[in-house]
Amino acid sequence: MTLSQWIIRLNAVFFVLYGLAFMFVPEATLYWVTGSVMNTASAIIDTRATYGGMSLAIGLLLFYFSIKPVYEKLGLIFVMLIMGNMALGRSLGILLEGEPNPIMWLFLIGEVITLLISAWLLRRPEPKTQLG
Repeated sequence: MTLSQWIIRLNAVFFVLYGLAFMFVPEATLYWVTGSVMNTASAIIDTRATYGGMSLAIGLLLFYFSIKPVYEKLGLIFVMLIMGNMALGRSLGILLEGEPNPIMWLFLIGEVITLLISAWLLRRPEPKTQLG
């Protein structure tokens, strides 16, 4: 497995686990991540769908990209788009709202590091192959 596939797959595992946690234990997961609680059935339903279902779908798509070498670059671009936009949104939230909990800082650091690694992997030259 290449380093690119490893990064894509690592993100896939994270999103699958995150999605499953929000799908099956949304209230506990939301409290762990944000320290907040949901107070309506619709909030729980939407959390299961958005944080659970969408995160699970992203994870499964990333896993598919990681097992098909032809999609390796696309997988890195997808990881960069996800991490970059999550870092942008989280940074904007920190600037506008203030008072982030430690999980928000941990996620932001992870998003930026993953974005930088993915960008580096995408820009490095392709290995030369011998005909033969």
